[in-house]
Amino acid sequence: MDILHSPVVEQAIRLAAMAHKSQKRKASGIPYISHPMSVCLILTKAGFHDEDILAAAVLHDVVEDTNFTIEQLTEHFSEEVIQYVSEMTEQKETTEGEKRSWRERKQDHIEVMQQATLGARAIELADKLHNLEAMLFDLRSEDIDEFWKHFGASPTEIIQYYRSMIDAAGQSDQQLETLVHNCNARLDELKKYLP
Repeated sequence: MDILHSPVVEQAIRLAAMAHKSQKRKASGIPYISHPMSVCLILTKAGFHDEDILAAAVLHDVVEDTNFTIEQLTEHFSEEVIQYVSEMTEQKETTEGEKRSWRERKQDHIEVMQQATLGARAIELADKLHNLEAMLFDLRSEDIDEFWKHFGASPTEIIQYYRSMIDAAGQSDQQLETLVHNCNARLDELKKYLP
């Protein structure tokens, strides 16, 4: 009999749900945990069933967007999970504690993805796909100009960033083709909503 439950993924879900419990998505205002759970679902549908990749997908924003640290995660998860989460985590501040610009953070993260493991690149593409899907969903029910005000960059910069990140994470890797294709299709659709 196939075992359908994963204690590792369950632990990741519980930790992420607690870490993100007071956070909401930018435009929609729905609970933030919907995002990492959707990323996990996308990966499963794309054929990724490795527990460490799925657990890291659920945890991928915990270090970047909450008070949890990589060191705290190491108490609960394998080296593989920690590596994927580390590769997914943008450095939002300088070593002196100053906030880094959106452009600088994104450029650095693109460079990280160019060297990242397959697992992290798969999570990155699933993350981008869910963000694009959510943006399109929100745009259908919100004023276009108001929608773009939720972001720390211009619509053109956001489109360019997504295109660069999809290329960096995809790297013509056959295992990632479905994710890349879906990301590019949603990105082309998003361009129709440029103000």
